[in-house]
Amino acid sequence: MEKSNVTTRTRAEIIAAILSVFKEDEELFADVLEELDDWNGFLSDDRWENMEELDEIFEGKSVTYILERAFYGYDADTWHTDSHGDKEFDAFNPNRNYFRFNGYGNLVSSNYKDYLDYCDKNTVETLEREYYRLDTITDNDELNELFEELDNAED
Repeated sequence: MEKSNVTTRTRAEIIAAILSVFKEDEELFADVLEELDDWNGFLSDDRWENMEELDEIFEGKSVTYILERAFYGYDADTWHTDSHGDKEFDAFNPNRNYFRFNGYGNLVSSNYKDYLDYCDKNTVETLEREYYRLDTITDNDELNELFEELDNAED
């Protein structure tokens, strides 16, 4: 009987490898999540949009409504800690590259698409179900191989 020299990884090891790729390349991770969001609305209100799209999104809204969204919003890139150790963010900054809405519908500005809160096992498992549809994965040799390996892995 011939022994196989092929080493198979567990699902947990493959998922860890995928997460490592995403943590090393946050821009790639953002592109993957946004493409997934285009398919199934995965990000919901957490999606970062280009600041140039702000006018289009607020078209037809009153000036008061828009000012309130900005006034009660914040800038995710600039903050300090208060005397209790809590983060206090600076005001929304329309000069940033991106914006999104917080849970209250107020504006959050940033120069970075920060999706690291999504960089976890649950997201990888969601991507596993859809990866063959996502060009950002199938066009990336390393990711495509990892997701194929994950797809064929045994529990």
